[in-house]
Amino acid sequence: MKNDSFLALLVVLAAGTALAAAPTAGARPAREKKSATLPQVLPFVHDDYAQALARARARKLPLFIDAWAPW
Repeated sequence: MKNDSFLALLVVLAAGTALAAAPTAGARPAREKKSATLPQVLPFVHDDYAQALARARARKLPLFIDAWAPW
């Protein structure tokens, strides 16, 4: 019986730790600073639709548009 109580306590603590570490559904990740030493894996073109479209067409790749609002 004592082992069952201990096991139940461990399960509750593990679940609580996992829930506390998990991001919430509406949370936005913090903006990371760009590092000059790391290559950009997915380059973004900020606020220049024409340039982004031209680059995508030149490489024959689809254009990914990220749009959001703070509300």
